[in-house]
Amino acid sequence: MRTYNQHAQFGQDPEFGRGSNLYQRAQGDASVGPNPCLASIAQGPFYAVEIVPGSLGTFAGLKTNQYAQVLDIQGRAIQGLYAVGNDMNSVMGGHYPSGGITLGPGMTFGFVAANHIVAQA
Repeated sequence: MRTYNQHAQFGQDPEFGRGSNLYQRAQGDASVGPNPCLASIAQGPFYAVEIVPGSLGTFAGLKTNQYAQVLDIQGRAIQGLYAVGNDMNSVMGGHYPSGGITLGPGMTFGFVAANHIVAQA
């Protein structure tokens, strides 16, 4: 970590090359400099999430309404049950055009569901 922090303060990442081109820098945090893709690891708390590579493709899922509420077999909303992302029936109408197609709808309907849940409280 010490070596990483020393390089990060100068905006360099000799090990992985993060932020070494304009495309990468455009994806970084503009408030961080001199390289928006690097910041020193100095003060916690720190959190970690295990990320495991895999293959996933889905175009089928639970039927939902406009609030992301899961519908029962009669088409009625099941109170307190929501589905988004890969668990939700595809907004692509049964097609899977490309990897990541559930990301945008997952974020959008996650937002919609959260707002609906709050409104119900």
